[in-house]
Amino acid sequence: MKRQITTFFIISLIVFELFGVILPMSFWITVLGMLGLSVIATVIFSVIVWQFSRHLKLVTQKVRQITDDQDETHLLVPSHDPLHELVQEVNRLQSQIRHQSHQTMRQENELETLIKNLPVGVLVIDRFGQLQIANTAVQELLHRDIRELPHSYLEEITQPELLAMINQVIQQQQSQQKMINFDRGQIRKNIRVQVLYSEIRPQHFQVIVLMTDVSDLVAMSKMQADFVANASHELKTPITAIAGFSETLLEQNSDPATQQQFLTIIKQESDKLVKLIDDILSLSRLRNGQPSELQLTSINLTKLVGKQLDNLGSLAQLNQVELQNKISTNFIITSDSTRLTSVLYNLIANAIKYNRQGGHVIVTAKNNDDTWELCVSDTGIGIPAEQQERIFERFYRVPNDNMQLGTGLGLAIVAEQVAQLDGKIAVDSKLGFGTTIKIKFKGTSVSNRV
Repeated sequence: MKRQITTFFIISLIVFELFGVILPMSFWITVLGMLGLSVIATVIFSVIVWQFSRHLKLVTQKVRQITDDQDETHLLVPSHDPLHELVQEVNRLQSQIRHQSHQTMRQENELETLIKNLPVGVLVIDRFGQLQIANTAVQELLHRDIRELPHSYLEEITQPELLAMINQVIQQQQSQQKMINFDRGQIRKNIRVQVLYSEIRPQHFQVIVLMTDVSDLVAMSKMQADFVANASHELKTPITAIAGFSETLLEQNSDPATQQQFLTIIKQESDKLVKLIDDILSLSRLRNGQPSELQLTSINLTKLVGKQLDNLGSLAQLNQVELQNKISTNFIITSDSTRLTSVLYNLIANAIKYNRQGGHVIVTAKNNDDTWELCVSDTGIGIPAEQQERIFERFYRVPNDNMQLGTGLGLAIVAEQVAQLDGKIAVDSKLGFGTTIKIKFKGTSVSNRV
């Protein structure tokens, strides 16, 4: 109090010296009160400004965190805070951005999974020549294990024709497509390649490489063309014979013995023609998924095989091949007689045709634990190892200039009919030593059941 009075006294003296006026004490008390209020207002204002600045700084930090996706927590401020509405909007914006970010991430993961598992090979190269995407299929086609993307596509693409195609697309800025052959030792693949130039914006582009293995389609097309040629030959041969001998019979007065001989030949050629047409129709039904229902009956396999050997006896004599039925007596099984007969006929006929003079065809059967096995073996020319996987393909024939021509239908029909009988067929062959066709069926023969 003394200090305040002293201060007022000093100020009064200064005012008196300057202006010649003596101010009363009440005036100075009023001035002092006003100064105090000003100080208090300044302090309050400073606190408000500090708090506002602090909240504004928090909002600024939160906005930065939202853009950087660093923090998922919301800001909390009192409802009376001036920034309350702004903070609420920031929180709402954060939730919306987070939702969109998660949705985008999920879509990217789904797209990545889709591309990874596509049966078509996919490569994506950016404008800097960096490989950004290489899915599983393209790695298999290129025969490479591609890791640690991105890196230069030149490190992975070594096939000259494919590399030249990509470089040309980048230079010409124009998409291309062509068929490229990939050789891997003895394996040759036909790959349809599409190199697409995609300009995102000026000076920003991507090159997308799509690779599809069409080897099976090319092989099937070739087999179908071969089939048409072979079938035409097979059809022409009996028709020519029938026409020729028919004309001879009409033009000449042949003796009864000659007529009988010609008529026998016509009958044989007619049978061949009917058999070929039946095979074509049978394969057509099998390919179109129109097989008849199984008619399961009890079958004496020993007798059924014996009957087929008798039916093919003349063909065996013509080729000087001995037929042997080594199935135990009364080997009784349950199967579809029509299909099993066709399987046996085709297998035995094939074994005769592709045998050597003085060779043998042996038919055996045995029981396993819960299956029975049928085997047709020959002592013929055998099948090259690289051809064995394809002999059951439709229209396929093992190349051999010295053997009889066929349509490539027999074993294809056998494979289809075995599948309908719920069996499994396999080939065991050694070139120059013969072939064994093995078929396993579910169940066992009656003779071995207890």
